[in-house]
Amino acid sequence: MENTGNDSNGAHAPNEAIIFLHVPKTAGTTLNRLIEWEYPISQMYSIDPVLFEWSAAHLRKLSKQRLAKIRIFKGHMLFGLHEVLPQPSTYITVLRDPVERVLSAFYYMRTYKLHPLYWKFRREKWTVEQFVERSSRDNVHCKIMAGAHYHSPCTQEVFEKAQGNLSRYFSVVGLSERFEESLALMKLRFGWQLKSYGTFNVTRSRPKKGDLSQATLDLIQERNQFDVELYRQGVERFETDLAKVQDQANGIVRDLHTARSRSEGPLNSALLSLRAEVRKAINRAYSAI
Repeated sequence: MENTGNDSNGAHAPNEAIIFLHVPKTAGTTLNRLIEWEYPISQMYSIDPVLFEWSAAHLRKLSKQRLAKIRIFKGHMLFGLHEVLPQPSTYITVLRDPVERVLSAFYYMRTYKLHPLYWKFRREKWTVEQFVERSSRDNVHCKIMAGAHYHSPCTQEVFEKAQGNLSRYFSVVGLSERFEESLALMKLRFGWQLKSYGTFNVTRSRPKKGDLSQATLDLIQERNQFDVELYRQGVERFETDLAKVQDQANGIVRDLHTARSRSEGPLNSALLSLRAEVRKAINRAYSAI
């Protein structure tokens, strides 16, 4: 089924499904938790972040009747889901500076014990330079947006397909670095409430971009050159879309700051995290049925 296109100011049709392509380490976990407060459990499908290949395959085996009832599909999956949906749909995503994303991904893998590569990294003592040189996890933005195999080489053709898909199929292209303004665009497009707001799954124990040598930064950019260009275009798209609704977006950002302040403090933060974890677990279990 053809989707509704990329007009960020367009009304959200009642039967239009949203497909959130979660690029790893782009504030997607926070967006997932926020989305889970916006829809009933029965109207969401979440790709399991660990068993994502099985979960994505399971999704495509669901009946047309169940698919038609789902209003939001989200998680680590490749572009192309709209082709099997019986209802109209539109895509959203959040992009991040490719160098920052690579650094965050590497240090997350190296510190999160449940990640499949954790023990390999610890045993072989991989450095960030070795990760960039040896891993096939390059140009991740482009591969996901193009629907290309995650571990296949990223080519000019893949880049151009990703570029075309972003232009044609995505209602909102957000930026991790300007996350609250990105949320404002999504709220305006989809009518979200966003009453509770906090951040989740932030990789804190990692060096900053400015702490690395220029040689390392150049290596990351070279190995992710297609993502660098796609991100540049994404920034242009974001700024154009935001300029159209700047006054409204500013008001929403102020409201988000207020909502975030309510969640600060040990007790409120713990309660928000607990509620989010319970909601996430229920949603994940329902999606696996």
